[in-house]
Amino acid sequence: MEQEVKQNYIEAGLVVQKAREKAREVAVPGTNLGVIAEEIENLIRDEGLEPAFPVNLSINDQAAHYSPGINEDRVLERSDVLKIDIGARKDGYIADTALTINHSGEHSEMIDAAEDVLAKALEFIEPGKTVGELGTFIQNQVSEEYNVVRNLTGHYIEQYTQHAGVSIPNIANASNHVIQEGDAFAVEPFLTTGSGKIKNGKKGNIYIRQKGKVRGRAERNLLKKIEKFQGLPFSSRWLEMGPRERIALKKLVSADAVKHYPVLKEVEEGTVVQAEHTILVGVDDGDNIVTTRP
Repeated sequence: MEQEVKQNYIEAGLVVQKAREKAREVAVPGTNLGVIAEEIENLIRDEGLEPAFPVNLSINDQAAHYSPGINEDRVLERSDVLKIDIGARKDGYIADTALTINHSGEHSEMIDAAEDVLAKALEFIEPGKTVGELGTFIQNQVSEEYNVVRNLTGHYIEQYTQHAGVSIPNIANASNHVIQEGDAFAVEPFLTTGSGKIKNGKKGNIYIRQKGKVRGRAERNLLKKIEKFQGLPFSSRWLEMGPRERIALKKLVSADAVKHYPVLKEVEEGTVVQAEHTILVGVDDGDNIVTTRP
C-alpha cells in the first residue's frame, strides 16, 4: 500500500473515531433521529472530510440501511437497541465503523458479545489467512445464546467503493480468497436473538447512483447534484429538494438511474446488534492498523 493511500485511510479513521464519540454524546433518549444523524455527519464535515455514506440508525430488529429522512419524526426511546453505522472519506478512501447503544442496559451483554467477537476477529487477521478461515473463526467465537446474521457480511474497501467485491462472511464459508498485506476491509459481526437471517423491509432514505439514463430536465438537473457523491451512497436529506426534485428522484429510481435501498430487518423480528471496524492488513511493519479504533 502506498504511503499516501495509507495516510488517507488513517486520517479518515481518526475523524470516524471522533464521530463515534459524538454518536455516544448525541444518541440519548428523547432525541430525534434526524438530529442524531446530522450531528454526526456535520462533525465529519467540520473536520474537513465528507461522510462516505449517510449515517445508519437502525433500531431493534432493523439490522442496517435505515437513515433518517427529510422530515424524520421518530425519537430515540430508552428501550431501543440502536445500531449507528458511520463512514468518512478522505480523497475517496473510507473508514467504516459501527457501534450499538441501548440505554436501558437490558441488552448490554449482547452488545458486549458483539464487541468481543469483533476484537478477537481483528487479532486473528494476518496475511495468508483466507476469508473462509476468518468466517469460521468469527462464528466459533459466538456463544450459543445468540445467532450470527448469516446474510450480512463485512467487505473489502477501495477508493470511492464501500463494497469492493470481496465479502467477509461472519460464518464458516468456502472462500479461498487469501488476505494479503495492504488489504483494506471492514469486519462487522451482527448478532441476533432471532433466526440469523435478514430480509428486505420498506424503502429507507439511502440511495446510490446507477447506470440508468433519463431524459427529463428535472431528473438531469438532480443527477448533476447526485454526481458530487462520486458513486457513494447518499441521503435524500443531502439534496435540498423541493416538490419537483422529489418527483424527479422517484423517476430516477424508476429508471434504474438511482437505487433506493430497503431497510434490512431480521426475519423473526429478533433484536440485532452490530460492531464494526476498518482494518489495514500488515501495513505497519507487518502489523495491522485498525483505523477506526483509538
